[in-house]
Amino acid sequence: MQIEQLGPYRIGRKIGKGGMGSVYEAVDEKTGQRVAVKALAPQLAMAEGFRERFEAEIESLKKLQHEGIVRLLGYGEHEGVLFYSMELVDGPSLEQEINDGRRFDWSETLSFAVQICRALKHAHDHGVVHRDIKPANLLLTTDGKVKIADFGIARLFGSTQLTTAGGVLGTADYMSPEQADGRPITEKCDQYSLGCVMFALLAGRPPFRAKTMPEMLQLQRFAEPEPVRRFAPQTPEELDRLIRQLLSKEPNDRFPNVLVLGRHMEAMQRALSRPPKPKAVKEESSQLKDHFGDTRLDATAVFNADATLSPQDMLLTPRETTDSGVYNAPTLADDGQQEPERVHSGSPLAPSVAAPVGPKTLPVPKTSRFTTVDEEAARLRSEQSSPNWLLTGQLAGTLGMLLGLVLLGWWLTRPASADDLYAEIETHIADNGDEDLTAIDGQIEEFLSRFPDDARASNLRPYADELELRKMERKLRFRTRVTGKAETHPIAALFAEADALRDQNPERAAAILQDLLTLYPTQGKAAASLTEEMRQYLTLADRELAKLRASIETRAKEQRPMLQDRLLAAERLQATEPAESAAMYRALIDLYGQQPWAAELISEAREKLKAVDKK
Repeated sequence: MQIEQLGPYRIGRKIGKGGMGSVYEAVDEKTGQRVAVKALAPQLAMAEGFRERFEAEIESLKKLQHEGIVRLLGYGEHEGVLFYSMELVDGPSLEQEINDGRRFDWSETLSFAVQICRALKHAHDHGVVHRDIKPANLLLTTDGKVKIADFGIARLFGSTQLTTAGGVLGTADYMSPEQADGRPITEKCDQYSLGCVMFALLAGRPPFRAKTMPEMLQLQRFAEPEPVRRFAPQTPEELDRLIRQLLSKEPNDRFPNVLVLGRHMEAMQRALSRPPKPKAVKEESSQLKDHFGDTRLDATAVFNADATLSPQDMLLTPRETTDSGVYNAPTLADDGQQEPERVHSGSPLAPSVAAPVGPKTLPVPKTSRFTTVDEEAARLRSEQSSPNWLLTGQLAGTLGMLLGLVLLGWWLTRPASADDLYAEIETHIADNGDEDLTAIDGQIEEFLSRFPDDARASNLRPYADELELRKMERKLRFRTRVTGKAETHPIAALFAEADALRDQNPERAAAILQDLLTLYPTQGKAAASLTEEMRQYLTLADRELAKLRASIETRAKEQRPMLQDRLLAAERLQATEPAESAAMYRALIDLYGQQPWAAELISEAREKLKAVDKK
């Protein structure tokens, strides 16, 4: 069905489609502004927890205000469809330029890379790692500048979910080894991806080629790329060495941060662009070789234009690259996959991640709402500004009027009574249940702080405890998923490990939580040494375990009939086609042999397979 309206936007032509949804060119009916609108697929809004992740990600993206980043304009929901609007970039992506046969020289490549570093520094300073830097997410403006698109998309959909039921969404051609290996995500992941992009701009292809996604992930984790000069001979040796350092498998072998990297590339571009002096050609060449090579030289000899960067920060770590062990297989795009439609907007067609897939869904409310980033910023500024009572005082003509205003001000700003506070809390819970306690967090805290001896305080303490648990859960997931920092507390670390597996391998996640609760019982003598924080973590683990078990049982109920049907089908073939029957039994055992809920059916399959093999 063609979407005609989303919030204030009149929807025009579709300019892109991917696993998450579709991108449209649209017009704001109030202002006439042309924008790009991404409408997320309806099933995403029904996925449990997705709306919360969407709102949280929007909060992060609001902070990104940089000329090198496609700007978020607004976000909302229209009749159950989540969407957000971005500035419309009329130019092509770097991927489209590469696919059209364009090859970039070393100077253009360094210029683009410096711009990307400046934009990434802004994002990293605000705690946001892109995670999916690739040519498709780098858009060229009409004046030849580059803008980064789709900040936050990889984190929103989960960087480890590379496939859906329909197949692969995008490729892992630009994925860092730590992402491919499931290690914590840091700012240095963006450095590796940028190195892959620079390689592709110069060579017309990414550093590695593979026929399948698993093969590509293996290459990113273990293989050394060929020197880019093999594909682009005009590339300066210094730039080749820099790219190889960015493609280091270990994050610590890359640059300290993108600020140091960007300044280093600026200095390199100036040095390589400087015309040789007629009487000192040999000396200049020697300085470049010494500076970028295996020995150090006084950095002011070449980089005297950038006094803010120390000579040590500019030096590359030498790395050996040989021709052995280099893979050169066709890319996924050559493997029979259809080339995506071109997108000239602030969002590429499909990120390198997929929408979460799971049986548990939530009903989608048919509501419509829309907020622009500018309007919200203005509202926050207004709320933060305090009333100017001096103007009121200047308007007071008599002492009586001034006294009246003071009394009125006291009446309006007096602290709420216990009855008023409790009535407000009680009304909200009656209307919304305990799902939206965050809206009255302040009122609950104020009541318990000001009226601890009130008889009704005991009614509110369970809600306060629930809010504290939710805050702890959000904080824990933020640290592990967003910042990539591992937990040091054993209980928190195990909870974080289970949380990371809950979508990809819920059975394993449930087993970890069950073992955690068994190891740390909250009742009896063994619980005497538990701190309050440890008890809170264990409460979270118990609640999450209940959710996982319900989800696993739901999936088992859905899939059990299919397994029974396949068992019957294999049994019918035993007499006439024993080989095919045995193959079906083995397939069932391979696919579901590790699933606890399928144990009875798998046991039956094994018995029948033995009977077939005896014949």
